Amino acid sequence: MRRLTLITMLLATAMVARAFDFSEAAPTGQTLYYTITSGSTVKVVSGSQKPTGRLTIPATAGGYNVTEIGSQAFSSCTGLTSVSVPGSVTTIGMRAFAGCSALTSAFLAEGVRTLAMMVFSSCSSLDTVSLPTTITSIAAGCFGMTAIIGDNDRWQDSVLYVGRYLVASRSARTGTLTVADSTLGIANDALDYCHITKCILPEGLHFIGDVAFKDCTLLDTVRMLGSTPPGISSGTFQGCTALAAVVVPCSSAAAYNAAPYWNQLNIVEDTCPTPHVSIATVQENNVTATLSGNILSVRGAEGQPLLVSDIAGRRIFSAPTASGNTSVPLPETGIYIVSVGSAAPLKVCYLK
Repeated sequence: MRRLTLITMLLATAMVARAFDFSEAAPTGQTLYYTITSGSTVKVVSGSQKPTGRLTIPATAGGYNVTEIGSQAFSSCTGLTSVSVPGSVTTIGMRAFAGCSALTSAFLAEGVRTLAMMVFSSCSSLDTVSLPTTITSIAAGCFGMTAIIGDNDRWQDSVLYVGRYLVASRSARTGTLTVADSTLGIANDALDYCHITKCILPEGLHFIGDVAFKDCTLLDTVRMLGSTPPGISSGTFQGCTALAAVVVPCSSAAAYNAAPYWNQLNIVEDTCPTPHVSIATVQENNVTATLSGNILSVRGAEGQPLLVSDIAGRRIFSAPTASGNTSVPLPETGIYIVSVGSAAPLKVCYLK
């Protein structure tokens, strides 16, 4: 029994000591370590030698395609100064380069798709990152405590872009946020806890990450400029308790309502044939609300109590309805609630 226990301990020690299947030199000379993930693919894993200087990860190793950089594969490689990742790699694992304090640049080729949590966190010298257009997911904290985050000149309108991706924001940001036209994706957690009330998202956006807008409790309107819904998750707008409408371009409501998770939101189609103008007319229960510019005209049974309030419940106008239309000037763009007598309230979008 004692001998069996000793053999078991030795085998366990051997497995811990060798958590890779083979090693091979990279094109830049450093020794890299790999585990086999299928009959044709491998992932890069951590090993006994920590690479230094400029590192180019190969697309193939030992006759296998290199498709992944494993979790913590290069974490705390404090002598690493630059890394190039080939397009064969689709996934970069959690904290893969975390704590590489001398790393100044990272170049990811077309083909890389997923960045897991905290990939470059605590890379305090990192100020240059090239991200491909193939990215489909950027997890939380990818660029935390990097030179990129700390450079105030990189922040635009209180948000931070890395390449064509919005990756972080300052929670004190208020009012309307217009995301840059060329943006392809929004990282997980990127805008969480922001105090914005409205957000305009560009055409060509591919994805909005999980909990990207978490607890943006003042956000009442999201305006989509693209007819094709970007990918979102069930948690993208988690805690957005004031979110009343997602306004989409003319003739695209069906696409949004058919897309996963968008169909759980209130999709409002913009006015046709002139896109990006106020929602023109809303009618229900013999009450009609019409917008012309910022003037709201309400028609209902004469003498009924009329109340117009904003999405936060602040009263904008109250009076009995007139014999014809009752005109109410709206002070700013946004979502307004129109109540006439006991009829169900109408929701009106005033968006320029």
